[in-house]
Amino acid sequence: MNTRIFIYCIFIMLFPLTAQADMILNKSIIYFEPDNPNREDLEIQNAGTDPLYIQVTSKIVNNPGTDKQVREIFDNPKQAGLLVSPNKLVVPPNGRKLLRFVNLNPNPKEEKVYRVSITPVVGELSAKSTGVKIMIGYEVLVIVHPVDGHIDLTHQRSSNKLTLSNQGTQNVLLRKGTQCPADVDDESLCHQLPGKRLYPGNTWSVDLEADQAVTYFLSRGKEHSVRVFE
Repeated sequence: MNTRIFIYCIFIMLFPLTAQADMILNKSIIYFEPDNPNREDLEIQNAGTDPLYIQVTSKIVNNPGTDKQVREIFDNPKQAGLLVSPNKLVVPPNGRKLLRFVNLNPNPKEEKVYRVSITPVVGELSAKSTGVKIMIGYEVLVIVHPVDGHIDLTHQRSSNKLTLSNQGTQNVLLRKGTQCPADVDDESLCHQLPGKRLYPGNTWSVDLEADQAVTYFLSRGKEHSVRVFE
């Protein structure tokens, strides 16, 4: 849900036509908790037979999840609060490299959200005919939880709509939403509902299929729980 994938179609001289989808990441979300280690490594694997040239771009997300959301590329890690290193790397064929994330503000008063683009770029290529090279890039979500972070999830509902608001100081991921008939164990009879990450101050409404209780799995960082909305 939080991994964003970008596909780049680049017309180059190739023979024969090839598709490049060789980059594999070992995680898509990085959480930094107060009083926990302030650095974490992400492993990039090259499953292909050619070197993988990668460009890394870091952005801070202001007003996440709202109409005023803005992503800003930053050049000053100390000011932004996050260092990602290196910003360029080459992963050899069938090789692995580490990308290091360092939280420079380990005890923020407010939650910090970042998006880090990991984008393959074209290296030296030569061939006898024109083709298309498909290059897939990823975006990693980085969340720095605040000191004394908490979730305060309130709700209002009618027979056909559920509205949820996060009045806390930390985001919550709602996933695997369902509406199931009472006293029925057959999951095929349940209505599946969409998921959503609610950042502090966010409000979200979901249309309901029936006048039944709604169940969501809630993820708060690496902690998980279940909540039923009547």
